[in-house]
Amino acid sequence: MSEYNVSATEQNRLAIDGRKITQIIPKQKGALTYVKDLANGVLYFTFADPDAAQGTESLFVVDDHNDTYQLLLQPRRIPSANIVVPAVGGGEVRRNQPISARTSSYQSAIKSLLEEMVASHDDQDAQSSAAVTPVNQMVPLWQEAQLTLELRYTEDDLVGEQYRLTNVSTGDMVIAEQELYRKGVLAIVIDQQTLAPGDSTAVYVVRGRTDHE
Repeated sequence: MSEYNVSATEQNRLAIDGRKITQIIPKQKGALTYVKDLANGVLYFTFADPDAAQGTESLFVVDDHNDTYQLLLQPRRIPSANIVVPAVGGGEVRRNQPISARTSSYQSAIKSLLEEMVASHDDQDAQSSAAVTPVNQMVPLWQEAQLTLELRYTEDDLVGEQYRLTNVSTGDMVIAEQELYRKGVLAIVIDQQTLAPGDSTAVYVVRGRTDHE
């Protein structure tokens, strides 16, 4: 297990050196709010409740070589941490590398759009700065699942999509974000990653507008 100091109040960045992050499994559900940059395979995360960020948070990370890393995050009152975990067989970790303003701004826009979609789903009276278009269209996925594109959000260079995924099989279903990744997808958030038969979950996807068009 590797241990890292991270910011309890600001956005942090996590990457695997030379590889892409494909799956995140926090030990405590809901402790972290995160956005995955699927194109680059990195994770941007904050603590959901900075005032409650005490002790440590354990996190399992899987890369695109199917190697698993167990990380122990130590929330501290420090600026944003930029952590690059050495890949299996790699060298030393590189900490606190500068993040370009453009990358940070772009990721903030992705995160803001995701937060807008989640807020609108939880509160129908919530105001959204994005243009919202009802779709309600079935999307082919797997035999065991039913996927419906409910709403589309358009804002600047980004397109957000809100889906409803339902387990239509007779067994429990575990869904990983990378299973839903398609070309042009920048971030995916699944509200509930484990579904009993008949249960459904909201799925939020952000794409680049040029890739969508």
